Amino acid sequence: MMKHKLLAASLSLAGALTFASASYGQAPQVMAVGSSGAFTSAVIAMVTADPITGGAAYCGTNVWTGSASGVDGRTGVSPEGGTLAVVWDNSTTPTQVCAYLSVDSVVGQRLFLAQAGTGNGTLSVPVAAQTTPGASKVAYVKDNTTGIPLAVYNLINGAHFNIAFTDIRPEDGQYAYQRASCDLIAGDTAKVCMGYGPPGGVGTKIQSSYDLSTVQPVAYATSGPDPISGLTVPAFKTLALGASPVMVIVNTTDTAAGGLGTAAIANMNSHTLGTIFAGFLGASGDINPAIGGPGKLLHVIIREPLSGTYNTFEWQAVRDRDGNNGNSQELGTNPTPANCFVQPSSATYIPPTVACGNPLNAYGPYNSPRTRAIGTGQMVNAINSANNPDSIGYAFFGLGTFGGKANVKYLTVDGVDPINTSYVAGAFPQCTGFFNAAPAFSCTGTLPNFAGVTSGNYRIWSLLRAVVYTSYVPPATGPSATGLITAAQDQAKVNVPDFVPYQYCANAACSSFTSGLSVFRSHYAIGSVSIAHNGNVAAAGAEAGGDMGGAIFNVQSDNDYFNTSGNELLTYIQ
Repeated sequence: MMKHKLLAASLSLAGALTFASASYGQAPQVMAVGSSGAFTSAVIAMVTADPITGGAAYCGTNVWTGSASGVDGRTGVSPEGGTLAVVWDNSTTPTQVCAYLSVDSVVGQRLFLAQAGTGNGTLSVPVAAQTTPGASKVAYVKDNTTGIPLAVYNLINGAHFNIAFTDIRPEDGQYAYQRASCDLIAGDTAKVCMGYGPPGGVGTKIQSSYDLSTVQPVAYATSGPDPISGLTVPAFKTLALGASPVMVIVNTTDTAAGGLGTAAIANMNSHTLGTIFAGFLGASGDINPAIGGPGKLLHVIIREPLSGTYNTFEWQAVRDRDGNNGNSQELGTNPTPANCFVQPSSATYIPPTVACGNPLNAYGPYNSPRTRAIGTGQMVNAINSANNPDSIGYAFFGLGTFGGKANVKYLTVDGVDPINTSYVAGAFPQCTGFFNAAPAFSCTGTLPNFAGVTSGNYRIWSLLRAVVYTSYVPPATGPSATGLITAAQDQAKVNVPDFVPYQYCANAACSSFTSGLSVFRSHYAIGSVSIAHNGNVAAAGAEAGGDMGGAIFNVQSDNDYFNTSGNELLTYIQ
């Protein structure tokens, strides 16, 4: 294996993100924002007792879910919509209140880090939420209120976020923003810049190919002065939650010869996978040559470049160093021409017919389309749609993400199954019921053991994390931002295996932890971080730098290497 720098030095990652310092000693104790990858486990942890330590429901038993927005208070920045879950104890005099706004990883990082006059981002909840029943938007959690009570609404509406969940480290998130927003470079065949700028300010909205959904690149920083407000960003720390695989998923409705619904489509060579998503290949025969000839035309669906899922897939499958590191999901795309077809107000998942840059509809070999989905839900629904035969995409694993999706199966990559010891036709386990209501949560099919991830053999996964201020102090009693991490890890270990917990409580007193993950990705210096650390060896230094493109090693190997050489296994790129 050779050492490589992640990116050409021509792309500067200057940036300084600033944090507002805050500590919540009274309700709301948890104001979370960020990745959908941690959303289900975190919300289940809010509404139930910890399965290892016991006790009462962590945040309360009252639940409301629906739509809300995160407000970046800086001048000229639009709110970012997302899915909100609110959990509380008492509707009249609440003492325990937790909220989580699910958005893109990079958007969540920005809402947590960007600084305005009163601090970082805030939650904005529609007034109608007070009288609107919850929409049951979290798998296996049943909404049980007719609206958010006024006492709870007043606590969370306008409150600052105190924890951000993310699929990628903040250093990598900052790079993802810079890459999405920097100006297009003539002759840039490696797609170093995507052109959704202007950089350093409020950028061009990236549009869905299916409906009116958008996501907007907006400048923020991880240290120093905020690029828009000039306010200083306080220090933060990044805490490990657990490892989650990105699944390669296909539509199964075409069961004719060569269709993705046939048993012949079960495994992907990783280099073929990357080449398909870069737009160089576009037929089912490219997946399995035994089909004979090109087979069926593929419809390739990609995510938005501010998504942690997108960036994990980009650097571990499409742009991998042992394949063609000049590949990118954005090859052949361009923010202009824009608005060349009209998206429907609600998604039908019928592929557009007009070539366009934003919203995306790019054509590859055999006239195969490449389109863009905004958000995990839209990606999975697009692949599941009967209007989208022979479509292929990707998403982080989640029991709720794929539950009830009759037209979706997953593929192994290089013969390695991401969730099970043995591959059974790409079927997902199916779970029903609730943790907080009848009927009780139950599953059919094999629940995942993530053997491919824990062994280090499956190549596309990321360590989910949470970001909190260094100055954050948990309240003496009741829920806390950091305590929610432990509660979610315990849920993932015992009840809802959505990810491999980084660690979990070893006993009912949680006086010690059991390690759940023995592999890591090599870290590298990036942006404002000049010296990286893997974080495995205390004597080497605290974790720092990026790792979304890092090669996979055993933690023990890093310890052994440091003990014999005084160095860490750094700057190895997959």
